Amino acid sequence: MPEVMLAAQSPLESVSAFTARDISIREEAGFTLTQVAGFGKAFERPLAAAVGKLPAKVGALQVNEAFTVFRTGPQQFWCVGDVPPQGLPGECLVTPLTSSRCRIRVEGALARRLLARAAAIDFDARSFKPGHFAMTGIHHTPVLIHCVGDNAFHIYAMRTFALAVWEWLVDAGEGMVA
Repeated sequence: MPEVMLAAQSPLESVSAFTARDISIREEAGFTLTQVAGFGKAFERPLAAAVGKLPAKVGALQVNEAFTVFRTGPQQFWCVGDVPPQGLPGECLVTPLTSSRCRIRVEGALARRLLARAAAIDFDARSFKPGHFAMTGIHHTPVLIHCVGDNAFHIYAMRTFALAVWEWLVDAGEGMVA
């Protein structure tokens, strides 16, 4: 019997992008997310050969040619790109997370104010600049928020809670522009 593969469906498939004065919220699909971890520093050199330069400290990220690499822990990285990293050595503990996360894009002049209502971190443009990220929570749900532009953010939410995060963001956005 031939193997049947199920097509991945987004939990946000049923929602429409939210656009109002100075705020836009939409799903941004078309990415891969791979968590790579290891023991000691031995795995970092071959990992860098596969994905490019690694960020030096926890909470930092590095944008390379094919991947944005987040250092989410002392010996743990998230690699986001168009395709999963290839040729990772046996020293790497690899966990594909693409199908477990949704990426929500929030942008516009009110994006920082909206996110400041959602998460207990400083979203001031002088503090949370493009290229910064934070692992935090929105509505009791763990998320990673990445500042990708002056007033543009990617929010990586676990797919089981993505709709709740989406609804919270849209409700707060509607309240801000009403």
